Amino acid sequence: MKKLFISALFLSLLLFQFPILAVNNISRIKAHNFVQLLSNTSKYVKIEGKIYSSEITDDSKVIFLNFGKNYNTSLSAVIYNFDVPAFIEAGIGQPDRYFENKKVVIEGILRISNGKPEIVINSPSQIKVLDK
Repeated sequence: MKKLFISALFLSLLLFQFPILAVNNISRIKAHNFVQLLSNTSKYVKIEGKIYSSEITDDSKVIFLNFGKNYNTSLSAVIYNFDVPAFIEAGIGQPDRYFENKKVVIEGILRISNGKPEIVINSPSQIKVLDK
């Protein structure tokens, strides 16, 4: 019985402790480093860069915060319409205009959509302005 308890304790530490430590020790990726972005697809990452432009789609009101001059090939942070109220509550009434031309760090799961990297931002806590 004692061996079983020790084994279960060891397994719980192995399964639950180490992933938590790994998330806290994430290094920042530069938004313009396309190779590093692609190699971290489907991982929880922190990305640093400047928001060059923003767009709101007409049909679904999705906000795209673009990290490069060419939005077709650069990283984008995506804020869906149903997440905008959380930004309003945080004092950010127009996220598309608020973050434009600012250096930021975003964090979340990096994915590829339509051939380009993006991170969905569901909460203002996922994006931090580094300078104003």
